[in-house]
Amino acid sequence: MKKKRASLLAVLLLFCIQFSFSQNCEAISPYKKGMSLEYTNYNKKGKVTSVEKHFIKEVNHTSGNLAIHIETSMLKGKNKAGNNTYILRCEDGNFFIDMANYISHNQNGQKGSFSINAKGDFLEFPPNMTTETVLKDGTISLQIGDSDASLSISEMKVLNRKVIERSDLTTPAGTFKGYKMKFDYLFEMGFIKFRGSGVEWYVEGIGIIRTESYSKKGKLKWVRELTKMNTI
Repeated sequence: MKKKRASLLAVLLLFCIQFSFSQNCEAISPYKKGMSLEYTNYNKKGKVTSVEKHFIKEVNHTSGNLAIHIETSMLKGKNKAGNNTYILRCEDGNFFIDMANYISHNQNGQKGSFSINAKGDFLEFPPNMTTETVLKDGTISLQIGDSDASLSISEMKVLNRKVIERSDLTTPAGTFKGYKMKFDYLFEMGFIKFRGSGVEWYVEGIGIIRTESYSKKGKLKWVRELTKMNTI
């Protein structure tokens, strides 16, 4: 009898743990259909180079997990530079960011039958990270072609991802509690290779709110930051 009770308690405990994990995604994510965000890109001197508008097109719920479909557009001055789409996923408390969001924008609006598309991995951000947590690498490629055939023209790898510290960050969109992280990147296009590093701030349930990109020699190249977040 005692063994049966112990087994039953173990099953119930496992169920409760799994249930709490599946509910965690909905608890931490503020995203709802119709929400919008704005990211601003700056050059190394702090001058605005472009503004990205992100619109939450759809939020799909499945057993407490989330798939957040986001549509973006980029403005350079008064000119619209292009549209893009990407996905955020949350599964059992693990947050995944589509690496298509790491490439500035597809040339989907260009004339002609060919287009440039970004295809790659989802970068994983597990829950309850601590200082020195090491994260998985990711790869994304730019491909040119049509629906019948495509050719990879360049590839970017995000490597050596690591949590530096828990860190609050204030942007024009507000103050956020998150994680400060560092990474290296390698960009390859044929025989041409560029190496560099970056620092980013990740907030659970939201994603990356600030990225700083540095050259191989450690010089700041550009900054991307969340500047508006409109809830509904």
